[in-house]
Amino acid sequence: MTPQTLDTVRRLAVETLNVPESTLARTTTLREAGIDSLAAIDLVFAVEGHYGISIAGAEVEQMRSLTDLAASVDRLTAHEARRHVE
Repeated sequence: MTPQTLDTVRRLAVETLNVPESTLARTTTLREAGIDSLAAIDLVFAVEGHYGISIAGAEVEQMRSLTDLAASVDRLTAHEARRHVE
């Protein structure tokens, strides 16, 4: 996961969920930040729209932190980039 992706995901969380950025440390779980499952879905939709990707439901269920979400974004955007090159 790149620091830029984590920063973008964090910014989207602040904007979408109106949570203080100070509660979104790298190691903080979504639950610790006060982000429930419905809010997490809103965040995933915002991230998907921003990056033009689709994150599978099973993958979303495994996410516990913004770091997990950012890692998924990096993996999916890299996959899309490779697909467009081939």
